[in-house]
Amino acid sequence: MSIRSIFTFHCPNNCKLWLYTILLIAATLLVIYHNYHSQLTAYSSQVNQQIAQRNQLLALMQTQLLESKLEAIDQTLKLISSHPDFIKNPAPHTYLLEKYSQNNPEMLALLHINADGLLRYPKHQRRQLDLSGRDYFKVHQSSKTDSVFTSKPMLPSRGHTDPVMVISRGLYDSSDIFQGVIAAVIDIKTFSQALSGISVNAQLFSSIVHEEGEIIFRVPFRNFKVGQTLDYVKERSDKDKLPLTGEGIYQHSSGNYQFAYQTLPKWRLHVFVGEKRTVVDELISIYQFLHLRNSILTALTLILLILTTAWLIRRRLEINQQLVESKAALQQSYQRNQAIIKAIPDLLFTIDRNGKIIDFEHGDGVPLLMSEQDFIHKHISETLPDFLAQRTLLALQKTLNNGESDYFEYELTLSGKQHFFMARSSAINQDRMLVVVIDITERKKSENALQWQATHDSLTQLPNRMLFYDRLNQAITESARYKQPFCLLYIDLNDFKLVNDTYGHLNGDMLLILVAQRIRESIRQSDTAARLAGDEFAIIVNHSNFEEALQVSEKLREHLSVVYKLNDGVMLNISASIGIACYPHDGKDADELILHADNGMYHDKRSTAC
Repeated sequence: MSIRSIFTFHCPNNCKLWLYTILLIAATLLVIYHNYHSQLTAYSSQVNQQIAQRNQLLALMQTQLLESKLEAIDQTLKLISSHPDFIKNPAPHTYLLEKYSQNNPEMLALLHINADGLLRYPKHQRRQLDLSGRDYFKVHQSSKTDSVFTSKPMLPSRGHTDPVMVISRGLYDSSDIFQGVIAAVIDIKTFSQALSGISVNAQLFSSIVHEEGEIIFRVPFRNFKVGQTLDYVKERSDKDKLPLTGEGIYQHSSGNYQFAYQTLPKWRLHVFVGEKRTVVDELISIYQFLHLRNSILTALTLILLILTTAWLIRRRLEINQQLVESKAALQQSYQRNQAIIKAIPDLLFTIDRNGKIIDFEHGDGVPLLMSEQDFIHKHISETLPDFLAQRTLLALQKTLNNGESDYFEYELTLSGKQHFFMARSSAINQDRMLVVVIDITERKKSENALQWQATHDSLTQLPNRMLFYDRLNQAITESARYKQPFCLLYIDLNDFKLVNDTYGHLNGDMLLILVAQRIRESIRQSDTAARLAGDEFAIIVNHSNFEEALQVSEKLREHLSVVYKLNDGVMLNISASIGIACYPHDGKDADELILHADNGMYHDKRSTAC
């Protein structure tokens, strides 16, 4: 047999062997490559998803906190501007601006600007400031709307290095004529520090951005310069505005950032939360390098050693171990995020489109209406009071159908105590809504206390001049509508100055307190007694004529003339001069009635002196 015939005989087997070997190597390499690519993709996807979840969660939490603080400031502006007679006669209400400007640590000052752009409050030490060129003045002057406006960041004046922003509302009278602006000046640095309490790790950062792209401040606060912009927002046209939520990758000279954002349309702000990808990219690169190295070694081992089953199993176990460790690391990160949510003092609910409570996180700052097992996985109509269930369903419809966040306040009695809450809803996705509940009981108590102080005399506890005028105008309106007369008594204590000069101001104050007590005891519950100034008092005797008012005045004279026991054993008699005016015979408005009653009082005083 020739050599050629031998070669020809053995060639098919060798070719099959090489062919099978090549096919086996190719199949093995293909499997290894596919495994390498899928594992790397899965790992990168899980890591990126964790980053996205952290960014979205922090953006949502900071949006909730930012909006709640802005809403609290806006409520202050509304409360002051809606105060009776604030626009017509703001001078007596200056103390309200002083009180409310101290309520919020982020608020530097409250500004009251008149219709000409001149600063009324606070008064400048040297001159009256002209703020007519500021954007927050121009927008209310031109648009004639009481909607809230958020300004861009600015430096309040030369020599100031700490930036501020301004939240303002326009003031308009009953004829919709522009009367000025009330505004809150917010310390951006302090505001940033308030948001710094919500964070996950040192790699995360937040930027609060104006809708025109200008950066208002960063969290944590650093490197602030007026005019800094975020190109991602600035490059958007008016027709191409940002959606309410979103995410993406921002390429920067210092490295790539993965971000998520939430939009606050009412405040014309965006909350951007980003995480620098340097550490994450390094982890992925290390994982890629290790996995690629293992794949190459596996392939070389298969080619050179025909890869024994034991070696394949050993390598597979090593790779599986790496996957288990990676998944464990991701699980720890998830548990860390859950721990952060549980550390928040507020109450967080997740409600689906059908109104069913999916889950909740209970903070220490909000008491529960009932135990967890009584409401979890149940419909809100089965667990909440009817009014609160209906309001929550309305927020659910608005949030999921329109994509708009909603907030509302409500009152509940828990364990015999009155509590006030504020709820804020935000869409998680198209089928689920997040509700954050904050206990605002202390804030409500402070507001009610300030309201009472603003309308009552601190010495006698009687209504003051402002509340008296309000009730007098109400009495005039009611009497004009139902054709029912009423009378006004104007009271002045005779020789009260002599009491202060002789027995001291402490005895004078005690006398006024006792006089106020006797006046209250001498009138009906439906009548109104007020201290106008000094020793001057007034009484609105509802549903009465002159004869009935005269009887009340005689009763008052008798009660007020009884001896008073003051400090240090001082026994004192004092009389009162009383003037009477009846509506509509003696006047058609408050000024006419008061003038007539005042003249009657002076006539009575002269008659007594004679």
